Amino acid sequence: MRPIFLLTFCCLLANPLLAQTTLNIDQSFALLASQNEALRQANINVLLATVDVKDARNAFLPTLSFNAGHTYNMGLAFDQIAGQLVTGNKWSNTANANLSTRTTLFQGFSQINKLKQALLSLESKAIQQNQLRQSLKLELLARYFDATANHALYEISLKQLQYAQEQLEQERAKFALQTNTLVDVAQAESQVATNELSGIVSNTACNSSLVALKQLLGIPLTDTVQLETPNQDIAATAPQHGDSLPAHDPAIQLAALSLQQSTLNLRYARAPYYPTISFFSGYGTNYSSERKDYMSGHYMPFGDQVNQNKALNFGVSLSMPVFDAFKTRNNISRLKLDLQQKQSELNKVKTEREKVLIMATQEYQKSVKEYQVLQVQYHALEKNYQAMKERYDIGETSAMEYNKALLDYNVAAANVIKAKYTLMYNVEVLRVLRGER
Repeated sequence: MRPIFLLTFCCLLANPLLAQTTLNIDQSFALLASQNEALRQANINVLLATVDVKDARNAFLPTLSFNAGHTYNMGLAFDQIAGQLVTGNKWSNTANANLSTRTTLFQGFSQINKLKQALLSLESKAIQQNQLRQSLKLELLARYFDATANHALYEISLKQLQYAQEQLEQERAKFALQTNTLVDVAQAESQVATNELSGIVSNTACNSSLVALKQLLGIPLTDTVQLETPNQDIAATAPQHGDSLPAHDPAIQLAALSLQQSTLNLRYARAPYYPTISFFSGYGTNYSSERKDYMSGHYMPFGDQVNQNKALNFGVSLSMPVFDAFKTRNNISRLKLDLQQKQSELNKVKTEREKVLIMATQEYQKSVKEYQVLQVQYHALEKNYQAMKERYDIGETSAMEYNKALLDYNVAAANVIKAKYTLMYNVEVLRVLRGER
């Protein structure tokens, strides 16, 4: 019997569905960085942009190619290597090999600008990744604090349900002694139902937030996750109303980078006004079965032909645009307008981000005041409830008055919990916006 018990216990420990993971905010941020699929895709985009930068740098290198061929021909053909017409019903063959290189010396600074564009694109992908990370952090905070707040509301609803059930038992006992009426019993039953419904709503909201959080963190949805209650000490300090945005704000960086890209595109568009200068070179040789030695009249051997037929060539080519039906000029005009638009977008983004920080700071200050006021209200209603309960227990007050005091106390307790988690959430949002998270 004992071995069977041990085997069953080991199987239960090995079952991943029974494992429970406890997470705090810092651990959640770490999981977000390592397991979120959207961030993984953004990282792949950064790696692809890195490959584009390598391609842009490699464009400065010359191209080198090797070509070789061997042709068999039967019947009439003109042999360019032998310099004669081959006639008759016989086979002839030719062979050639060539090594060539080509490089662009100047192309209106287009290659340099293309490299700069690739570097800006890489920087843009990295900033987009940071912007995505910031938005996902804000979403994580919303899910995390929503889940923990609803879990706290669920726990307090269970306590309130216990108080309501105790009151219901008292009302039923008094009704059996005929010291109250069915109205008092009905009110107590209504209070029990209200607390049960509140617990169901809070628990459902908590589970929904947990599912969304597990999906965000890349945790299997079947895993059990328990969230640690954040420490209230994190709500210690926050920036004042006049604090400016951090210099590394990803939204502003992305808008500024877009302006730089537009400026670079304008420079790149002027490249057709410049000539293109290229260098080319080649070295090769060939062979023909029909070539003869002019001195002896015999067919020339393969080795002699390879040595005599070798050729080296090199040169420089110049290409100058003359007229392109004003396409370049119109493109430059279009890019100038785009440059003005990107500058306007940068100013707009700066204003919007400043507004976001100001509103977040105001929400923090508001939540601090609300939490302080609701705490005072909670303690006052708690004293009122305790006094009303003592009077209710000795029969000096009615059930309606007691229920009213209990309801006010329950609502105040729920409001304090909501205000507490709202305060901590607003502090964490400010930390993310300031780049501290």
